Amino acid sequence: VARYALEDHTPPNIELIQPFCEDVHDWLTADSRNVAAVHCKAGKGRTGTMVCCYLLYSRQKASADEALKFYGTKRTHDEKGVTIPSQRRYVEYYAALITSGLQYSATKVHIRELVMSPPPTLNGGTCSPELTVSQAQPSFKTPSGCHDVRRDDSSIRVYLTHCTPLNGDVRVDVYNKPKMKMRKEKLFHFWFNTFFVAAGVGAERVPALDDSPNLEAFKLTLNKWQLDEAHKDKQHKHYSADFKVELIVQKMPVTSRFAGTRARGSGSSSSSSCSEPDTEPDAHWDSGESTYL
Repeated sequence: VARYALEDHTPPNIELIQPFCEDVHDWLTADSRNVAAVHCKAGKGRTGTMVCCYLLYSRQKASADEALKFYGTKRTHDEKGVTIPSQRRYVEYYAALITSGLQYSATKVHIRELVMSPPPTLNGGTCSPELTVSQAQPSFKTPSGCHDVRRDDSSIRVYLTHCTPLNGDVRVDVYNKPKMKMRKEKLFHFWFNTFFVAAGVGAERVPALDDSPNLEAFKLTLNKWQLDEAHKDKQHKHYSADFKVELIVQKMPVTSRFAGTRARGSGSSSSSSCSEPDTEPDAHWDSGESTYL
C-alpha cells in the first residue's frame, strides 16, 4: 500500500503526481494480473484527479479533457467525475507536462493584482474584498488585508501592497468583509501553480508593469466555472454568467526583493487595509485522509 497525502477538496501538489503515476505503472507492468486500486474518502475528486493523470502518463488518453470525460463516464452515472475546478486545472497542468515536453521547476512570482468583473452581487450590498494567499510547500499563509481596493461600475481591483515571493502550488481565498460585521464571509478560492502561469499554460503574458519594467508579467484569467465555490452558483445569484477573475503576477529573478507599492491607476473609490495575520480557520472541510494506492 502506498499513501499519497493530499487534503480533501484540493488538488495534489504538482510534484506528487509523477511519483504516483510511476508507482502505478511499475505495479501494473510488473505482472499482467496486477490491479491498482486507488481511493480517497469518496473515491471521486482526489482519486479522479490522480487516475486522470495516470491515463495521461500511460498515453491511454491524449488530453486532459479526454481523461476527465472518460473518468466521469466510468465513475459516475451523471458523468460528473472530477467537478472541483482546481482539481481539473491540475489535470490540465499535468497534461501540459506530458504533451509539451515542459520540464517542471519551481518558479518564483509575486501576485500584484486581482480583478473581479463584473462585481459580485451580495444581497444588494457592496463587495469589500479581502485576500488570503497560501503556499503549499513550504507552508505559509499571508495575513489578510495588506492591499488597496479600487472599484467602479464594471470591476473591483485589489492591489497587493505587500507580498512574499511565492512558488509552486498557491491557493488564493477571496472574502467579503462588510464594514458593519465582525466576521468576513467566504466568496470563493482557487489553486494555481506558479510554474505553469509563468510558462503561459492557461495564462498569458502581458506588458510589464510601469513600476517594474524589467520583470515579466502574466495574467491568469478564470471564469466563474473555474473558481472553487463560485462554480456552484448555477442560477447566477451572486456572480453573473460572464463573471471572471484576472490575476496579475510578476516572475521574479532569483535574487529580487519586492516590498510592495501603492495601487496603480485610478478608480472611482478606493480603500486600503493591512490587518493582523488571519487566525480564522479555512472555510473548507478537511477529512484528514489521503489518496491511497
